[in-house]
Amino acid sequence: MKRRFGILNSMLAVAAAIILIAALACGDDEVAEEPEAAQVVAPAATVETAVKVADPKATAVPAKAASQIAIVQPTTAAVAAAGDAPLKAAEAAYKYVAPVQVPGVYWDYIYTGPTPSKFNENPRFAEMVKQGKLPPVEERLPEEFKVNQPPHGIGTYGGTWRITSTGGDLWGPNRMYWHKKNADAVLKGAHVGFDEISDDGRVYTFRLRKGLKFSDGEPLDMEDIRFAWEDANFNKTLIESPPNDFIDAVTGNTVSFAVIDDMHWTLTYDTPNFILMEGEVRPGMRCTAWTFCFYAPSHYLKKWHEDYADPADIKKMIEENEVGDWKQLWGLINNLQTQVGMPMPAPFVLSSKSETLSIWESNPYFFVVDPEGNQLPYVDGIKKVKVESREVGVFRAMAGETDLSARGTVHAEIPLYRSNMGKGDFNIKIWPETGPGDYTAAIGQTYNTDPEIGKWIRTTEFRQALSLAMDREAILDTILLGIGTPKNWVAHPSTPYYPGDKWAFHNTEYDPDKANEILDSLGLTERDSEGFRLRSDGSGERLSFTHVSQMGAAADIMELETDYFADVGIYMKNKPMNSPWSLSSPGIEYMDMWIGHFGFYGANPWFAGWSRCCSNGAGDNWTPDINQLPTSMKRGPDGAKITEGGYTPKCECPVSDIWLPKAPDNTYPADPTGTIAWMQDNWVDGWGLAQYSPERIAIGKEIHRIHGEQKFMLSVAAHTGAMIGLVLNKNNFMNAPETHMGSQEGFYGELYYFVDGKDNIGD
Repeated sequence: MKRRFGILNSMLAVAAAIILIAALACGDDEVAEEPEAAQVVAPAATVETAVKVADPKATAVPAKAASQIAIVQPTTAAVAAAGDAPLKAAEAAYKYVAPVQVPGVYWDYIYTGPTPSKFNENPRFAEMVKQGKLPPVEERLPEEFKVNQPPHGIGTYGGTWRITSTGGDLWGPNRMYWHKKNADAVLKGAHVGFDEISDDGRVYTFRLRKGLKFSDGEPLDMEDIRFAWEDANFNKTLIESPPNDFIDAVTGNTVSFAVIDDMHWTLTYDTPNFILMEGEVRPGMRCTAWTFCFYAPSHYLKKWHEDYADPADIKKMIEENEVGDWKQLWGLINNLQTQVGMPMPAPFVLSSKSETLSIWESNPYFFVVDPEGNQLPYVDGIKKVKVESREVGVFRAMAGETDLSARGTVHAEIPLYRSNMGKGDFNIKIWPETGPGDYTAAIGQTYNTDPEIGKWIRTTEFRQALSLAMDREAILDTILLGIGTPKNWVAHPSTPYYPGDKWAFHNTEYDPDKANEILDSLGLTERDSEGFRLRSDGSGERLSFTHVSQMGAAADIMELETDYFADVGIYMKNKPMNSPWSLSSPGIEYMDMWIGHFGFYGANPWFAGWSRCCSNGAGDNWTPDINQLPTSMKRGPDGAKITEGGYTPKCECPVSDIWLPKAPDNTYPADPTGTIAWMQDNWVDGWGLAQYSPERIAIGKEIHRIHGEQKFMLSVAAHTGAMIGLVLNKNNFMNAPETHMGSQEGFYGELYYFVDGKDNIGD
């Protein structure tokens, strides 16, 4: 099998896709120049060190992690947690030249060149300064401003960025988290503020960016931090149960918050927790009923807070907004995507909102500049038009009505997009995930409504036979135009948790003969008149499985898979639907595939307090219900009995008391290999280990190795750019990098600009 690693290091795959597109598409002959294939980028350094990994006691358990582990050291962006990347002293007449973009390598936004000492601003703001409506740019920027480096070069001010789609939040450009992801979504740098962690992993110390202001000119100070924690996060009316990220993994206590002085504050855990700032913990300013926030505009929100506002005013606002209580009012007002005029430190501020049109204006107080001291953003604002359907949004984008967006685009339509590239004057980018698998069937291990089906989906060799029965290469070529990597559910090799080629491609070759041998060896030798294998319970009935899949590419892939499974005698009925996750619960549907979802967040198992691979109880079937086991099933031989405090299936259906294959006593009845319990235990232990420590990396590699071997997630393809990674980009709209993680608009929209400052409105 070819070892293809998606767009990240195999632009060859894209080149092959474009060749196929050229053959399929008719229309314009104008084709964007394709970059040459890139090699896998070598780690910054390699360290060999002895590593100890907990050894499960069960007999059929994962092997210990190898004693010699190759460690990928963090790059510049990873060490920017306590402050911005170090900048050199300013140089006279410095002119920024963008580093060359390497095909397949994520763009690095962290700038380490000379510090700007003079500043420029949007002419629109300069005119407002002349009119006395704004202070000078030097006074609007904080003392500790931030510098981002653009992929194409210094931009030009002016123009409105248009996005035409069926809606959705403006997440990318306005992700106002305390830190900010680099283009790979793994490495991060300081953004709104700075942070560092104590050596013992218990205390996070945060520092405000000096002189930072909200978009209305009000300072972002310690009162905004205190208000967020004491009046929103710890308000029992608003949030009854804290998110897992802020609960100590050992004691179960909520993290402690304390103000140190006007610039510093802390979060303290009872036991080591090194993972808080590693991933998508939402450390931003949106304080909701399900997420904690790090800061909030207290001067703006207090008038809607029941502890500060007059009760009569609160009652009146509840009635005017037609909500049931204060909690619902708070959720309505504290919505960054709908609340017009909400002060933010973001590059764009919502100025107008209707059912079909959202207008975002550039923020005159935004704290980021380019390497030559030009205040960002370059564009004047964003105009987001909501249309009635995905098809309308895509056709309008192809007609040139979207300057940059990955909303609604799908691989099967790439030939159509390409045939309209000349007319719409756009190019196509593919932004892939480093996560384990974009098109993956999650196999629910706790299904036991039919014990015969439960037995086989919990049998490792059976899942491996299904893997061998699929021709992944043919599926990719047929459905995804050859884009992506056919592999197991393991992270990309550019991450420190890659378990090696052996496990990335273990039993992923197309080998129906071997699959038949395995199934025969399991005793499934009897077949019906159509060649399908019979159940092993002596009933004489066909062994039949069901599968749900999201409409689109996932459903198309499953249609091909059902034919491959039929070739080895396994009957699989696929049920395409719009929302398969609504039925993906043990006892209802036990196998499902969504478009792209299982490729997000899994590259780092400790991305957040919930996890795709082996969490401690959060999430519903994000993985094959592994997340639910700690809360729904006890360990030990009686753990699956439906009793008080025991197994609680999420369905009103009979569940057999017989769980096969039999599991060791020290794990769950649904875990015959002992690997799920091992992953959960070691995942929790990983909270207490530094991110790049040899011990943590060894556990992470072993977690991915287990998935490569066990196939709880039956992956077809990874690194495809599925869901939000297929970008249509107008040719005069610059500074969107060639390689970036999947995102509707990218993380750094403040750097985008129009050539000569002229937008495409009116074209």
